[in-house]
Amino acid sequence: MGIFKRLLGGDSTLILAALGIIASSVFLLDTAIVSGDGGVQHDFAYRQVAFAIIGLGIAFGVSRVPIQTWQQYWPHALAIAVTGVVAVRFVGTVVNGSRRWLDLGPVSLQPSEFGKVLALIAVAGFLGSRAREVRTPRVFWSTLGMLAIPAAVVFIQPDFGTAQVYGFLALGMLFFAGARWTHFAILGGGVVAICVIILGVLPAVGLTVLHDYQVKRLTGFLDPEADAQGSNYQTIQAKIAIGSGQLAGRPQDEASQVQQGFLPEPQTDFIFATLVERYGFLGGAFVLGLYMLLLSRILAAVGTAASFYGRLIAGGVAVLFFCQVFVNVGMVVGVLPVTGVPLPMFSYGGSSLWTNMAALGLVAAVLREAERPGARYQRRTGRPVGGFGSLRASSSERSRAGGARGTGSRGASSHLTGSPLVGGTAKRPRKRRPTSS
Repeated sequence: MGIFKRLLGGDSTLILAALGIIASSVFLLDTAIVSGDGGVQHDFAYRQVAFAIIGLGIAFGVSRVPIQTWQQYWPHALAIAVTGVVAVRFVGTVVNGSRRWLDLGPVSLQPSEFGKVLALIAVAGFLGSRAREVRTPRVFWSTLGMLAIPAAVVFIQPDFGTAQVYGFLALGMLFFAGARWTHFAILGGGVVAICVIILGVLPAVGLTVLHDYQVKRLTGFLDPEADAQGSNYQTIQAKIAIGSGQLAGRPQDEASQVQQGFLPEPQTDFIFATLVERYGFLGGAFVLGLYMLLLSRILAAVGTAASFYGRLIAGGVAVLFFCQVFVNVGMVVGVLPVTGVPLPMFSYGGSSLWTNMAALGLVAAVLREAERPGARYQRRTGRPVGGFGSLRASSSERSRAGGARGTGSRGASSHLTGSPLVGGTAKRPRKRRPTSS
């Protein structure tokens, strides 16, 4: 456990929650995914273990970089994120009708996934360099404009789910930065107006912005029975799987939705439905509890961060995890549109797992910065490091303390020399023992 404590900043609960989610994913992939001949398929579990080992290495490498270093290179992070998603547009591989992947031979990478954490670093750097202006309209709309470019490119791949995550990430980090509520209200009204125009006004005059299947996915969850064999097929099969799991799940030979191939993508987008069918409400509640525990520790890092930039980074990671869990579980249970957002560190896949492990590495860097003696002292006392009576008192302050001793201020001098903040040791007055007569 020692190496993992160094890996994730010494927060044992954060470590256990992250490893618990990954271990639960491997266990489910090894016991619930079937092959073409009807038997259990173990290949997904083996590859997920390999992805997890690489992900731990990525988290370790990211955590060793001082958090302020990422702040210096935030424009480069934004440029890499935009370059990656644009490259997919021209040289990407088409999978299931979407151009999202870069084929690199033995592995395929999804740049839009890595773009999430790069966008997080970029937005945090932008807001951190404008800490005194975060409540101004210019900074608010500039932040949204920064992520509008990669989000738009990802949207036309088409990948509405990941584009949606970019939007949630920008809004969440503006919230943690302290943006005005009036700006959020104006944005909300604008989004509603745009949705009405795209889904209602433009089709009425013969203009279309979205594909027909995209419109059906966005609106189909409102009436799942309207197209049960078409756009709503996935949602209906997922709800059947969840309902059949009941309290404790069903044995492998009775888990019909996965066993007979009715549930689409049981190892990626709909892995939560696979979990609940196989291990019931208890299994689903256990995994969601691990996510709640993980989020609570990330939010705790927001409160203990030693800098404004560190708070933005930890807050952005919390938003990233929360919106992915919320959207994935929401679409599986049928209360949100099907958008193809993976369950972080639980769905099968290397790109998603590596991205989320890199995000946890950033949280580890924030925790490590917060645990430096100077930052810890300043957070607990509210006094800057180097001030009078601090960890690093200046020579003039120490000379003034010595002068106080020379002028006879014995009580004050004993207090200064005995304070653990200046490296002294507490000296208690010796009690004179009574002499026996």
